[in-house]
Amino acid sequence: MCNLEFNLKKIKPIICNEIKKRIRVTVLLVFALLFIPATASFSAAGSTIEIKVGSHEPEGHFLVQSVYLPYTREIEKRTNGKVQFKWYHAGSLVKANQTYDALKGGLIDMTPTLAMMTMESQFPVSRVMTLPFMFDSTVQVDRVYKKAYETIPEFRDEYKEIKLIGFHGSDFFNLHMVKTAPETVEDMKGLTLWAPSKTVVELANIFEATPRSIKIEDIYMSLQRKAIDGAFFPTAPLAKWKLTDVCDNHTIVNSTLVLIPMAMSERTWNKLPDDVKAVFNDMTPSLTDFCGAIVDNRRNHLLSQLKKRGDTINVLPDAELARWKEKASVMYDNWIKLMGSNGMDGEAILAKVQEIAKEYRGSAYEPAPWWGTTWKK
Repeated sequence: MCNLEFNLKKIKPIICNEIKKRIRVTVLLVFALLFIPATASFSAAGSTIEIKVGSHEPEGHFLVQSVYLPYTREIEKRTNGKVQFKWYHAGSLVKANQTYDALKGGLIDMTPTLAMMTMESQFPVSRVMTLPFMFDSTVQVDRVYKKAYETIPEFRDEYKEIKLIGFHGSDFFNLHMVKTAPETVEDMKGLTLWAPSKTVVELANIFEATPRSIKIEDIYMSLQRKAIDGAFFPTAPLAKWKLTDVCDNHTIVNSTLVLIPMAMSERTWNKLPDDVKAVFNDMTPSLTDFCGAIVDNRRNHLLSQLKKRGDTINVLPDAELARWKEKASVMYDNWIKLMGSNGMDGEAILAKVQEIAKEYRGSAYEPAPWWGTTWKK
């Protein structure tokens, strides 16, 4: 006869381990179903498309309120409600340095600000746009950005895994100080300055200042405690970050900038019907112009207010500004070398961008009815 007795002491651990394994698998499946969002969800009838928008800016940010939300409402209007947007503000779904991966991975469908300053090494060609002292206005920056993307293959290839639907650069980085604001290039030596990107760090080093990479949320405290002397910071959002409370000395050099385009997941874009794609494409020039116009307006308004309250605002004479540009010209050489190491003709790309910049220098934005007028206040 066969011995049908089981050794329970031996079999019990096996059974327990199998049960634990199955529980783990079940938990993982439930987690996936509950917490991994499906992008660009379409209704059962196919009549409504929900697009998840991940924004690292707070909901009260002036660009969110004056540009991004009106833009998405206009898309909803032009598609007769076919497209609906679900917003996740203030990094509740995606942080600044996660925006690109979140688009590629499908966590979000769209971001109003692709935070390229946190990932400059992934977009080496696009860094040509951040070379200092190349532009005069943000309207010019944004138009050049759009045309460079459309006409320079090496430029466009950097974005092949996502879809750009709006072209935007930050305001120019100027010097906002708790100490005396520099008036000459020699005054920069030894200053400790906030610098948020590789480009700004490189610029600070060239001017013999000491760059400090501090979380943007901590800049106010660092300036208040005078742990740093000032910040290379875009002027337009200065009040939004309350830095006008601690900085009353400024040098306006309009140096570099960071790129912050509006982008969509390629996967989401490919799922959209042609009529919806046409609406997004039709909106791109107007969105690009609006982003530039509102930043230029905000910068000029803020500087006017700071001047009225008695702040020191240094605008460098042409001869002195030329000295700053000459000292920073090594950044152009470094970028061309970087392109060469990647097998690209950096001189040709730079020449094309400079040609486009000349085309748009001094050009005025073209307002559209959907902008409204409240953004000027």
